[in-house]
Amino acid sequence: MKKDVIISIRGKQELGDPEADVIELTTAGRFYRRGRAYYVSYEESEMTGLLGTRTTLKVQPDTVSVIRTGLSPSQLVFERGKRHVTLYHTEYGSMEVAVSTERIEHALTDEGGTIEVRYAIEIDHVHAGINELSVSVRDA
Repeated sequence: MKKDVIISIRGKQELGDPEADVIELTTAGRFYRRGRAYYVSYEESEMTGLLGTRTTLKVQPDTVSVIRTGLSPSQLVFERGKRHVTLYHTEYGSMEVAVSTERIEHALTDEGGTIEVRYAIEIDHVHAGINELSVSVRDA
């Protein structure tokens, strides 16, 4: 049941000031289900600064994993009520990133749907804000 889809992504970062940073992106990708997990994947572009990287979201009932392969490999795991730590590689070097997930909601069916994740992020043990990730998947 792999199919071509349009993926709309909205990232919001609250750093404690009145204005939140918002990034929005719409791209073509693939959507499929394997077992109890849904997968959303797309190729990053020069606009995101991750050209040559494929991003895959693996969505399970209480967990969303963001897996990047290619030139900028990484993996972030969002699990309701849990804190996950990973080493994040950039062109400037590696850093420890920890995410503490406050909320995960998704309404995915074989037709598409939505994913919402709200989490606190720390970079090298320093609080770096509260982030929200919203993803919408629809037929191409």
